[in-house]
Amino acid sequence: MIRVEVRPLSVPATLLLVLSLAAASCGGGGGGASDGGASATPAGSGGATAASVPAPVVLPVTDAVSTAQQIAEANAAAWPFQVPDLATLRASPKKVFAHYFTPFPVSIDNLAAPADYYGSHYLSPQGEGGKFAGSGGFIKQRPLPRTVLNAPTWTQTDAAQDVRRAAALGIDGFAVDLLASSGVHWERAQRMLDTAAATDSGFRILLMPDMESEFKAQPANMLTVVRALARHPAAYRLPDGRLVLSPYNAQNQPADWWKSQLATLKAEGIDIALWPVFQGWSRHAQAFAPISLGFSDWGVRSPGVNRAWKDAPAQAHAWNVKWMATVSPQDARAKDLIFWEAGNSENYRVMWDNAIAGGADWAHIVTWNDYSEATEVAPSSGTQWSFYDLTAYYTAWFKSGAAPAIHKDALYYFHRRHSTAAQPDLTKQTRRYVPANGSDAAADDIEVLVFARAPARLRVSVGAQVTERDVPAGLTSVRVPLAEGTPVFELLRDGATVASVRSGFAVNNRIVYQDMLYRSGASTRALVAPQ
Repeated sequence: MIRVEVRPLSVPATLLLVLSLAAASCGGGGGGASDGGASATPAGSGGATAASVPAPVVLPVTDAVSTAQQIAEANAAAWPFQVPDLATLRASPKKVFAHYFTPFPVSIDNLAAPADYYGSHYLSPQGEGGKFAGSGGFIKQRPLPRTVLNAPTWTQTDAAQDVRRAAALGIDGFAVDLLASSGVHWERAQRMLDTAAATDSGFRILLMPDMESEFKAQPANMLTVVRALARHPAAYRLPDGRLVLSPYNAQNQPADWWKSQLATLKAEGIDIALWPVFQGWSRHAQAFAPISLGFSDWGVRSPGVNRAWKDAPAQAHAWNVKWMATVSPQDARAKDLIFWEAGNSENYRVMWDNAIAGGADWAHIVTWNDYSEATEVAPSSGTQWSFYDLTAYYTAWFKSGAAPAIHKDALYYFHRRHSTAAQPDLTKQTRRYVPANGSDAAADDIEVLVFARAPARLRVSVGAQVTERDVPAGLTSVRVPLAEGTPVFELLRDGATVASVRSGFAVNNRIVYQDMLYRSGASTRALVAPQ
């Protein structure tokens, strides 16, 4: 039999269609017709089959240097939706910052992949002296590898590439995680400010001292960092000239301590607008409201929990402060063998809905490039361009108040490489992954996001199962159970295929190490070094 659940997407005026096929045989043959057009049939029965969908185009590397115009042209060719021009997006009072994590630049050593540091150390169980052998490696994906640069300024070039890619989405700037007052991470933070100023004068850096790092044990060093960057031309300021300071885990120091630091800086001519980021913000609201312009919270990474956060902007406004909503795609930490169940793309969509429908003032994308927690939206070998493209769609919606018009058919898929029940080799993996506190229950689905310019019929083939579903015009999410094989997705209209894509990631439950990262790809993008 076929069980079909239909419910709204987390964004207004769209539909989420969740198809779950029972493990039992589809005996009787009548289930599909009674469920509004859904049907499941053995592979190869009726019409074209998945075999007609070609293997995806795979590129080994990306260009090392792309101009803003080249990135805009590539995005316009790939995106199935139309967004306002960059000037219009930047003029919006609703600001969007992407969290930039200095440990993961585009390249660490300017070597060719896979012999570079990402390939030989972070992705390898034997990397860094086997430090993460018990989890199969430190991370499960990496920044898209690029061609090697024959110039001593390659670090600046990489930073500029990040700036241009982010700016093309309508993002206002990076919230740079300030981890230290000296050393490599301090150098990378300074470089990002310098590069932003030189690359795009409209792209700003939100200063985010990390109160879980050096500044937890040595909070006075935070002032040293702020003093050094306060007058930088790329540092984000309000129209009234105040420098916005947005410390992560601000609650590690009491509100009176922050009040004293703000007074010290103001006496030195540095006027600060404090916008703290908490974990458990409501517990600190009363103490921090009198000294804060806005609040934010790092949040969690499962859609079931996050649906309850839609009222957070209104709750913050009741304290007479603004709200910066957190939006994040997923969180799967190989280094810790924990994960939050993100429900394919659902967590990202739910969190954006909270920002849009809830009336948030700003949005904070967590993250641009933290590969150790797999929260990145920057193009990567695992999630490819999918969350990058979705960021453009939702950023435009958040800033303009209207969903971008869909002008082209496109398919985006999301799934893991194995079932959550697949058994690792516990002689090599230290222990099984466990859901983090606050995670939804583990799920085993394949999801396809359909951008349809007109009603159409979606066909999903995986293993021996073919599932079809009528989809309306607009954005629709369709899920089918995860099964072994290589998923294939086809969108048909009037008997013709208008969009199709074969996943670049086969599903295989015979594993050595678990890997809870959701992979993804799109019908409008070539894959780059998929992992």
